[in-house]
Amino acid sequence: MPQRSRSANRTNSPEGDLRQRALHAIATKPGIHVRELARVLEASLNGVIHHLRVLEDQGAVIGISDGHYRRYFSRDLVLPAESRHLFEEDRKLLAECRRSMSLAIVLNLAVEGRLRHGEVRKRVRRSKSTTSYHLSRLVASGHVRIVRESSTESYELVDRTRVVSLLVTFSETLRDRVDAFADLWSSLASSDA
Repeated sequence: MPQRSRSANRTNSPEGDLRQRALHAIATKPGIHVRELARVLEASLNGVIHHLRVLEDQGAVIGISDGHYRRYFSRDLVLPAESRHLFEEDRKLLAECRRSMSLAIVLNLAVEGRLRHGEVRKRVRRSKSTTSYHLSRLVASGHVRIVRESSTESYELVDRTRVVSLLVTFSETLRDRVDAFADLWSSLASSDA
């Protein structure tokens, strides 16, 4: 009787099935983190961690840390408008936008342009400290910059065109993060066209 290789067995095994489902979930929700992936797959956290390590070792997925979570992206993820694979900075922005408050801030800056801290705070309806925390994360990641004018500080996106392109391209995967901003998605799509 011919022997089958271990890798051939895994393709049709429950392990191979879980990896395929994980790849599909990661492609469907770029920037998904381990616990969320375990919930989506209805699998144990340890099992998902093991399979993610294997997928990273194989080069099928890319994991990046956003400081609190490790977020995963398909290596084959492409920006259709630019016909290119995502850059590291694109993945970092998408990972940051998996946080609903950061997404809300980025959306407001994309639609409104330069805003002062108080204006951002009023738009996202959060405390000064929460707004400051998320703005500082976005500044540290290099996606938002502080603009100092005389006695005021404002915030703006470093590369609005690239950010809007990413947000519009991946709007379906981010929409679940902030449903209240659906009209902003429409504004972005129409202003980008």
